[in-house]
Amino acid sequence: MSKREVQLAELSLLMEALCEESLTPAEQTRLEEIVLSDPEAMQFYLNYSHLHGTLHWDQAQGAEEAIPEASPVSETELTVTSPSVSPGRRKYLVPGLTTACALGLIVLFGAAWFRQPHQSVEVADPADQRESVTSGNVVDARQATQKNSTRSLKIEASQHPMLQAQQSDRLKSAGNQPLVAVKPEQLPPAPVLPASASDDAIVMYINHRIQDGWKAANIEPSPFATDEEWIRRVYLDVIGRIPTTAEAEQFLKSTQADKHQKLVQKLTANPSYVTNWSTIWTRLLIGRTTTRDINRRALQDFLVQSFADNRPWSDIVFDLVSAEGDADTNGATNFLLAHLNNEAVPATAITTRLFLGTQIQCTQCHNHPFNDATQSQFWEINSFFKQTKVVRKKMPAKAGGKQESQLTLVSLPNGGTTFYETRQGLMQPAYPKYAGVKVSDAPDVNRRQELAKLMTSGDDQQLARAMVNRMWAHFFGYGFTRPVDDMGYHNSPTHPELLNELARQFVDSGYDIKQLIEWICLSDAYRLSSQFIADNESDNPEDGSTPNFSRMYVKQMTAEQLYDSLQVTANPALVVTDYSNAWNKMQKRDQWLQQFVYTHENEENDETTTFDGTITQALTMMNGSLVQNSLDVKQEGSILASVLKERNPDNRIKKLSLAALTRYPSSKELTELKRLVKERTRYLTSQNVPPQTAIQQSYQDIYWAYLNSNEFILIH
Repeated sequence: MSKREVQLAELSLLMEALCEESLTPAEQTRLEEIVLSDPEAMQFYLNYSHLHGTLHWDQAQGAEEAIPEASPVSETELTVTSPSVSPGRRKYLVPGLTTACALGLIVLFGAAWFRQPHQSVEVADPADQRESVTSGNVVDARQATQKNSTRSLKIEASQHPMLQAQQSDRLKSAGNQPLVAVKPEQLPPAPVLPASASDDAIVMYINHRIQDGWKAANIEPSPFATDEEWIRRVYLDVIGRIPTTAEAEQFLKSTQADKHQKLVQKLTANPSYVTNWSTIWTRLLIGRTTTRDINRRALQDFLVQSFADNRPWSDIVFDLVSAEGDADTNGATNFLLAHLNNEAVPATAITTRLFLGTQIQCTQCHNHPFNDATQSQFWEINSFFKQTKVVRKKMPAKAGGKQESQLTLVSLPNGGTTFYETRQGLMQPAYPKYAGVKVSDAPDVNRRQELAKLMTSGDDQQLARAMVNRMWAHFFGYGFTRPVDDMGYHNSPTHPELLNELARQFVDSGYDIKQLIEWICLSDAYRLSSQFIADNESDNPEDGSTPNFSRMYVKQMTAEQLYDSLQVTANPALVVTDYSNAWNKMQKRDQWLQQFVYTHENEENDETTTFDGTITQALTMMNGSLVQNSLDVKQEGSILASVLKERNPDNRIKKLSLAALTRYPSSKELTELKRLVKERTRYLTSQNVPPQTAIQQSYQDIYWAYLNSNEFILIH
């Protein structure tokens, strides 16, 4: 066996011992050395823990348990019973589980781990840790601080590097000695901004903190992107599609010094901003496929209204966590309705992962090996969902129709203690508790509302840190942590001061999502080119190194972005301008997306997308209906129809390039394409194709080539 195979086998055995809670202190130290010294080993650990928790849920109780049906009576009269598994039964179902985890993960993730040579990565200690929320400083989430529009501050450049080990300083392995995570040099903390800092000062602060990282890593940034590159990038990231030719030309011809800021503000006011971000969060909350009679449209309607009104993120989260009512009337209920099964274990895991950026699913059955997260803390969060039940509410039958029912989320007046079972078979109590604040378990206390208040208010800024990290990852391809939803001591952020300060300013802005987007999009890092230069070749997170954001990392379009962008390349006049007209088209898009989506049969309905260069995607781009629509010369208002009305070959090719790639062709490219059009037309006419048809087909070929290029499918 090779050295890497031996290390993989050792890691699997250590993970098995971890799940059985039989790790010795020496074995725990060795496990930490392996995981913290290699990003791929870290991912293996996370995948293993996730699968272990999933199998534990499957053994404990079926995911699709029968949902009791309730007659339309008052909530106080509701009585609900749900099947449960006795401690004794669960005890006999658990043996053998860890072995299945090990075998499954070796098969699933072993190949990926050997895909490329590993390099060691130093992991820094966290710059600071979350402070517990005390009951005395909890305030209602409805009283978010309003932003001061007259903020101003002059910021001087800082010379303090970030507190993260860089790729150039990595620990080298000697012989067969294990790689050990070490602490980087502790440097003075960066100065923080006052609460009244202006938007310009915040953007400047981002620039200085990112520049500190370049200096610490001894790298130089790539030059700024061209206006063509930047406008295409920001359109895709903010509203989920490429710009039309008219939108691109208006920006490219503008000479205003603040045109970048004005465009970002224009995009966040665009109706497509609402549809894009409601789609993103619907996908995150319940996935691309809908199960268990979930009302997908009602949830998206709730998100559409929230993003359209620019509601504070804290208010949106509060409503999602504390929602009650039926799936149709209150769209926010559909989030928990989709996950509130198996004793609310999936709801506990996804709530903390999405909104707090922490993965606690593995602590359902054992303590975390690298930080203070314990099994009891998982069940303390889970205890907040103890009163919540899903029932089927009978609806009055329509004239001549059958009586129907719909899912309803209710909070029952139940109190008491939650009990969980340790790996040793002992039953332990857990009381509702979050961030150090214990909530009464009395029947008259609505626990989910109390959890929502604790998550969205007080001194604890974890909700803001998680959102900032996720938004940064959306725009750059990488967040301050990897994965973006696994923040903690074991996974220190790359730029801790920047993450903490942006979170603080996000809270101070009143959790203003549009403002956060503007800060990120106007930063120097976001305006950089995606091209490597000699002085930043080491800044390549794809090989596992720390992202320093010295260039824009290339991202592939999501399936939704591709669909909407191909609509633009077909006929810009059909671009959706409001949500009421968008729903039917979004349903068609969802149907089209199903060819790329595979849903796993687990409690969280995790999904895998095959939209990653597979044969299915390639065939879709080569001869799918969307591309064929873009090549339709007979459709009134289509790009090709308007292009063929041009008499100058140069203008024709320029319009095709601008429509597909949001740029004009280079002089060499233009010359070659004109030559190809001439040769192609000559060949087709020699095959007895009418001259006009031959010309059309030649330009169709040019457009097809543009649409099937890497430059079209990638965000760069």
